[in-house]
Formats: sequence, C-alpha cells, structure tokens
Amino acid sequence: MGIELCKDLNALHPKVKELALQLLEACKKAGLDILITETYRTMERQDYLYAQGRTRAGNIVTNSPGKNMSSYHQWRLAFDVVNNSKTAPYDPAILAKVGAIGQKLGLEWGGSWQGFKDYPHFQYTFGLSIEDLRTGKRPPTCACNEGDYEIAVDRLVTKGIISTPSAWKNLTQSNPIYVEMLLFNMGKYIDPTITTYQEGVQRLVQKQIISYPDAWLNQKNYPIQNVKRLILLAAQKL
Repeated sequence: MGIELCKDLNALHPKVKELALQLLEACKKAGLDILITETYRTMERQDYLYAQGRTRAGNIVTNSPGKNMSSYHQWRLAFDVVNNSKTAPYDPAILAKVGAIGQKLGLEWGGSWQGFKDYPHFQYTFGLSIEDLRTGKRPPTCACNEGDYEIAVDRLVTKGIISTPSAWKNLTQSNPIYVEMLLFNMGKYIDPTITTYQEGVQRLVQKQIISYPDAWLNQKNYPIQNVKRLILLAAQKL
C-alpha cells in the first residue's frame, strides 16, 4: 500500500468497524452527513503524514510518527471522518456534534483531547496504550458472535478447506505455517490449478475476501482477529 490512503472499513478491527458503522447510522438519524475518509495506515503512510508541516509543505496533522507504530490507525483501531461538504468538510461545529455522538457510542474523540485537537479522529483502544500494543498485548480477537465464527469454521470443514476444526475454533495464537496453509487451501478451492501460497492470496483478493494482500504476504505473524475475520468472510463467499 505504501503511502496510499485506505478508506476500507474491513481493514479495521471488527469491533472498531462495528462502531464506525454505528456512528454513520447515528449521524444520519441526527441529520448529519459524514464520510469516513481514512481507516488503516501503513508505517509509510503514517510517516508521510507526520512529515507534513515538518519536512513537507502543509499544516501539521499528526504528532505520531509511523516508524515507531505510535498511531492507533496503524493498529487498525482508529478512523477519520469529515462533513460531506466541499465547502466545509472540517466544520468545527458539525464535527463537535459528530464527536458527541461518537462518545456516546463509546468511541474516543480526538476533539476532546487536551493540547493537540484532532477533530476528525475517532478511536477505540480497548484500554490498551500504544506501549501495550508494541509489547504484544492485543484487543479481543473478534466483534462477532463466537457461535457465528464456529459455524464459519464448520462450513470450511465441509468444503475441505479445514481438516482440524477444533484447532481453529479454539484459536489462541496464530502459527504462520498453518495460516498460510489455510490461505493456500482457500485459494485452491477457488482455483484447483494454483501451486503456491502467493497464488492463493491472489485468488482471495480476486474473490474480495482479502482487501490488502501485503498484510498476508511476507509476514512473520498474523493477528488472530485478522485470521478470524478471514475465516468469516471465506465462509460467506466460498
């Protein structure tokens, strides 16, 4: 992805995606027309934004450099919004109303921060600090009902994609070898002619089960919430 902007809600942690959708719906009912403009950020994207107003032209928009994973966007726990207006996308009065709605839903709003104010910004951190995340602590894995997830695993068993359902239903950590075999099996279900893991990822992208292949290629670990979300989507679309 590099420095490209990501607006995909599926790139967020499932609970954060759920809250983002609730915010959109609540704002609509309140007569506020808002758009979600950014969700997940790569390290490169975060560093690019951090450079703005420092080593690159423009106003400062963030105090969080990307190289040390200091933004909740990089952990898929934050998103930004604007007022859907060409003339006043950052109208402070409107964003304040959106912020109040978001806070009632349980979101943290950047406009309520002391010091630097980030009015378009919302996050849901599960009580985890950036340092917690850096040291390996993670939020709950899935916003879905666990029963739904178990049903999804069973569906992939019937398709011959998963052979050991108990291992996936009781998933507490992700083994890269097993995750990559899972993706390969999913890809092979779509196209029996594939022979590599990379081809499997490509087929899942084509099937719109994976939005960002870089998150699954050349990685040493895969967050459990991403693996569970992948299984849920595969069960729906295969």
